[in-house]
Amino acid sequence: MKKSSVKSGGANFGTTISFDQIMEICLLVIVFLIPIIFDRRLGIVFSGTKVAWLRCFVVVALGVWSLKLIVLREHRFIRTALDWPVVSFLLTTTVATITSVHVYTSFTGFYGRFEGLTTWYLFGLLFFITTNFAASADRLKRLIIIVVQSGVAMAVYGVIQRQELDPYAWGGVITWQRVIGTIGQPNFLAAYILMAFFLGLYLFLEEKKPVKETDWTLQILPLSYFAAAQIVFIAMLFTLQASDVVVWYLGFALATAAALLFAFHSDRLQPLVLDTLWGGALTLIYICLLYTQSRGGYMGFFTGAVLFVVVAGRRWLFRNWRELSVLGLVIVAISLFTMLRPEYSPFERFAGEIGAKQESAGQGEVTSKLELKGAAGSRGETWKSAFGVVADNPLFGVGPEVLKMVFPRYETDLFRFKEAFHVKQDRCHNETFDVPVTKGLISFFLYLLIIGTVFATGWQKLARASDHERLMLAGLLAAIVAYLVQNQFSFGVVAITSLFWVLWGMVMVAGERREEKAAPIVWSELPWLAVAVIALIAAAIISVGFISFRQDIHFKSGKTYMEMRQLPTAAAELQQALRIMPFEGTTISHLAIVYLNQGDTSAALKYLQYGTKVDPLNADNYYMLARVYYSQGNRELAWRNIEIALKIDPYYAEAYETRGQLLQSEGRLREAAEMFERAFYVNPTVPGVLHQMEALDRQVGRLVSARRLIKDGLDKFPDNLELYKAWERVR
Repeated sequence: MKKSSVKSGGANFGTTISFDQIMEICLLVIVFLIPIIFDRRLGIVFSGTKVAWLRCFVVVALGVWSLKLIVLREHRFIRTALDWPVVSFLLTTTVATITSVHVYTSFTGFYGRFEGLTTWYLFGLLFFITTNFAASADRLKRLIIIVVQSGVAMAVYGVIQRQELDPYAWGGVITWQRVIGTIGQPNFLAAYILMAFFLGLYLFLEEKKPVKETDWTLQILPLSYFAAAQIVFIAMLFTLQASDVVVWYLGFALATAAALLFAFHSDRLQPLVLDTLWGGALTLIYICLLYTQSRGGYMGFFTGAVLFVVVAGRRWLFRNWRELSVLGLVIVAISLFTMLRPEYSPFERFAGEIGAKQESAGQGEVTSKLELKGAAGSRGETWKSAFGVVADNPLFGVGPEVLKMVFPRYETDLFRFKEAFHVKQDRCHNETFDVPVTKGLISFFLYLLIIGTVFATGWQKLARASDHERLMLAGLLAAIVAYLVQNQFSFGVVAITSLFWVLWGMVMVAGERREEKAAPIVWSELPWLAVAVIALIAAAIISVGFISFRQDIHFKSGKTYMEMRQLPTAAAELQQALRIMPFEGTTISHLAIVYLNQGDTSAALKYLQYGTKVDPLNADNYYMLARVYYSQGNRELAWRNIEIALKIDPYYAEAYETRGQLLQSEGRLREAAEMFERAFYVNPTVPGVLHQMEALDRQVGRLVSARRLIKDGLDKFPDNLELYKAWERVR
């Protein structure tokens, strides 16, 4: 292609941008923006926003890639050792979706996570975009710089949250205790900033070339780009309302533009300035890691640090001993200062969840047994439950995103006391374990092959890598291993899994020493008809990609009006949400609840029945149907629906209570007493079950059984006043 120019305002501007450069910019925008973007109009503020915009930018990148193929009629696809394993993994994930227990949910993703098959394809595309358009050393470095800038933005917001200055009250999360940044959960945030930390460590330690220009005033412009990205983002948080939609997204655009400008102009800074900047960034990121109180995050940090040292080698460590000493002292000082307050220490959280349980060993002897409590205990019981899922679905699992639909049938008897009652676990809280559960053992072996190939390729490259390339590989591999260790106690979401797949691609092309040479675009020679067709197709796909985004705006509005008891308005908003996504089971259930609260049982029945067709593995719909039919005196339909509910969820205490009431109304008192006992056994805290069980057991002479159950309940909940009063009555 020939170089051309365009006229604007009487001046000539050389057109030097190429398709490859546009693709690089698309990738940089994705990597910077997706972790930090959120929209408070949505119910799923973080993941819902991120996945919609990820779809948008990936489609734009594919459009540019397609146009490049049409215009240049060639593309040297960069092959890597990971290509076929990634494609095979996506293929087996596709099969797992087709064979899923609920194909629609596995394809689109369920409300809250949005990691269905379509999102896994996005991750795969990100990998190939990275290997093909970030293959040079300069582009890889710019990508790393962008990641660190995004990590700093989240770290700054995390510090704001920890200091109780957060302008938003995030529901269910006490952010001054454990910060969530812009990802929505402490462990997810820890996973991201771990990756950012080790990539930043590479930037901190790399050998920097002195800048010929000694005018220090010229350092201000690149630094202002870095600062602007952070300042614009923080200013948005404190000045804009959720209704300021245009300005809100303009703020994200400005922050992203500033971050991109810094990535392209950071090489103008003097080494001392860069060392100070990256040292400060690492300090902020580490402080944020502390504030997440993520135990898995700490394990990932130390493991990643060891790998970084091993891969980087002694030469780099000895050469940079001053910088490392200062950074190490800062980290130790921050750690000691923070952990003087035990309530903010992850070690205090870990120690608090390990205890000794006293058990009788017979003949008056008492033994102590190690007991995991809280989140640690919950994870253990989740993993035990998951083994049963894999055993029954070995080849392709139950399908992506549908674990919560089948988990209650595999739930261990102890799980509900470790986690919470009537929780339908949607993840194994172990990323590696999630793969065989949701995608099967075939996908699991492919996943292990991918991870093994990433590390094997990175290790092989060390033999021929230059010192600079070796340091970059140290940062990349340390970031990957830190993520893996952290997520053996958690799981991936869109914001962090997307970067994880990008890191795979970066390892594959690191050290290949490719040059950034590409023919510039000749705008006057572009096939504008093809451009228009590609743009229309991209716009249509993007519109479809934003369906869940638009639906969630109305869904959240409907839930808000429900809480305000403005039920007609809530119904209207939920109906609008349902029109946008007719097969969203969460919306259907909430709409039925609104009509039940309004006393419109016919409308409630209509939507509950529709819900059982759209979401047939949701026990709540059947339970609500049973309650409605029971209130109407239709015992046959009440029985039918309550039996289905209990088949789906054998630990549904309220369903056992309803079954007991049905039996009692039919005069089958002993069977009814057994059902109330079962309901109490499943959940001793359900209001009303205790008194129904005690009254009926007295009536039918089963007080011994009630006494045993109440004693067991009191042992588990010694502070429950109702249980204590009941024990005083029956003992």
